[in-house]
Amino acid sequence: MAKLNVLVYDGSGVAAASRDNLVRALRAFLAHRYDVQLVTPKQIKDEPWTNNCALLVFPGGRDLPYLFDLSPRGNRRIRDWVEQGGRYLGICAGAYYACSAIEFEVGTPLEVTGERELSFFPGVCKGTVFAGFKYDSDDGARECDLTLNRGAWRDHWPQSPETCEVWYNGGGAFFPPASQPEGSWSSSSSSRSYEVLATYSQVEGTPAAGVLCHVRQGKAVLWGTHPEHSAPDGADPEAHEAKERARLNLIRGSLSALDLEVSDAPAPPPRLLPLFLASDDSSATQRTAEALAGVAQATGPAEASIVDRNDTFVLHAASSASQLLHRARHPDTPAPEEPEELQKELKHICICDEALPPTALTPLFDLALYFATLRTVQPAPAPFGHVLLYGEVVTSTQTMLDKNNTFLGALPSGLACVASHQVAGRGRGGNSWISPAGCLQFSLVARLPSTASSRIVFVQYLFGVAVVEAIRAVPGYDKLGVCLKWPNDIYADLGLDGGEGMERYRKIGGILVNSSFAGGEFSLVIGCGINTSNPRPTTSVNELVELHNKRHRTSLPLFRPETLLALILARFNTMWPVFAAEGFEPFIDRYLASWIHSDQVVTLDSSPPQRVRIVGLTPDHGLLRTAPVAVDRSGRELFLGAGAGGAPGGGGGGASQFVDLQPDGNRFDILKGLIYARTA
Repeated sequence: MAKLNVLVYDGSGVAAASRDNLVRALRAFLAHRYDVQLVTPKQIKDEPWTNNCALLVFPGGRDLPYLFDLSPRGNRRIRDWVEQGGRYLGICAGAYYACSAIEFEVGTPLEVTGERELSFFPGVCKGTVFAGFKYDSDDGARECDLTLNRGAWRDHWPQSPETCEVWYNGGGAFFPPASQPEGSWSSSSSSRSYEVLATYSQVEGTPAAGVLCHVRQGKAVLWGTHPEHSAPDGADPEAHEAKERARLNLIRGSLSALDLEVSDAPAPPPRLLPLFLASDDSSATQRTAEALAGVAQATGPAEASIVDRNDTFVLHAASSASQLLHRARHPDTPAPEEPEELQKELKHICICDEALPPTALTPLFDLALYFATLRTVQPAPAPFGHVLLYGEVVTSTQTMLDKNNTFLGALPSGLACVASHQVAGRGRGGNSWISPAGCLQFSLVARLPSTASSRIVFVQYLFGVAVVEAIRAVPGYDKLGVCLKWPNDIYADLGLDGGEGMERYRKIGGILVNSSFAGGEFSLVIGCGINTSNPRPTTSVNELVELHNKRHRTSLPLFRPETLLALILARFNTMWPVFAAEGFEPFIDRYLASWIHSDQVVTLDSSPPQRVRIVGLTPDHGLLRTAPVAVDRSGRELFLGAGAGGAPGGGGGGASQFVDLQPDGNRFDILKGLIYARTA
């Protein structure tokens, strides 16, 4: 399932130190539930980042480049998103930028004044608070004392101290509109309100140093200081440690005030755990191990290594598993601070060619249960899922297969690489994949001949059908509301009433297909993530089960990742041979029966915007087929496409009457009825 993103702005004017320290701090408190990514001005203006964003963060730096790069379209999108429930965190320049007006170094060569478009804080931000500031230097930088408004922290930092020391470098103080008395703890209007989080203790009048702004349905926390920067080491280690605790709690409390699900303490950096190559058919494991050994180089008396394009894999006997796990959990060296650095670490593979690994070694995934379920629902030999490569903590199942050509080439078609946690998972369009326990994430190896190149685009559709049908086919589970959103997402339909106050549709999974060509055939890596049991950040399959049980007074059991994977692969195994021989045409009706778009009218985000009705898929290239919609004098919509009627190829009216959209290059915001489109 795709993560909710925390997006850190990275455009002209951003101070690298503020950006990098913010990313580290955010990952420390949020990585268990959110993916922290950088976002560019172009993405802010042109891409549908609002779909999966939980928090937008603007670091310190320079305010004017932000204005130049984002005005007006980017600012309008940010403001609209926050007003509709988004969350914004602004630090120093990012806080100046989010006020109604800015007054910076008035009367000096550095002067910047003027109104700002976001206006989350309804007053003016005036700076600098302390003299001596110079750009690109630490002149004027210092520690400063803040007095905390403990009432504002009551629900987010209950044990907050009276004061806190943080780093300051050129930031501002927040002053209310002229109609409001200075120094007031709160202000409100029809759509804006704010409360002061902290004041500058050492400044005359003790102006506000941090504010929590309520912006219609959204929120913004703005800091004139730099809580993301560590305090300089001092002569007193205990005093330094106390400052650091308070600083980190200030960050944690700020995130909690923005309604994010925050760790109680900074999470330690993740450590990769060994992978297990296994099958309930020992001969299949042995054949795979022999193929891997054939492309490996001996690196010791009992191990061999595959040094590939992106990763290095080390092969071990199963007897080494306990020692490898202990070494990974009790390392001699500190863990890398950045998830990307884990790509450089060795990936250890234990070859379990005599027996399946016991659950003591794989406590989050019972391989015996998985294979038993697969054999129960599909007794015949299965092309997919007969060999598993499982890791409790990995970088990315998709990356390990797709980015390592030698390793992939040695793996058998049908192998499934499964993880309980991913620390650098990959999704479509640069998104990441959520990875806490309770999510099922895996990648499959599949191969097609060179003559089948035109079918590759349909694989994502085919696998989506397999996921939906696998769940619907279980007796009693056909009404859970699992469905497909074009082109590659798995959604939950919570019902017309929105499901106890929730919006009708929520994403629970996604599919990503990568392909490469070598040796006269295409190697496909089919990645899939499904939120099986986590209630956050959106919903899960098991939440659908519980909702169904509550509504219909049933007692359907919950899914386990092992059984859900077996059911999906068993369904896919029945479909793949037909697809390989005949293409996607035999499955078109099943796909349309699984998706949520039949006859849906949407707006193409083109110039000018265009209203179209979705009628199906094109049978040749798998494009989304739509037909223009016009409006008569009475305001009724008129369907201009002749003979389409939901059929995949349409008919009668000719191709000129249709607008066909590519799966890649178009993004579908179902909640807004928009397609951010590039037409084919």
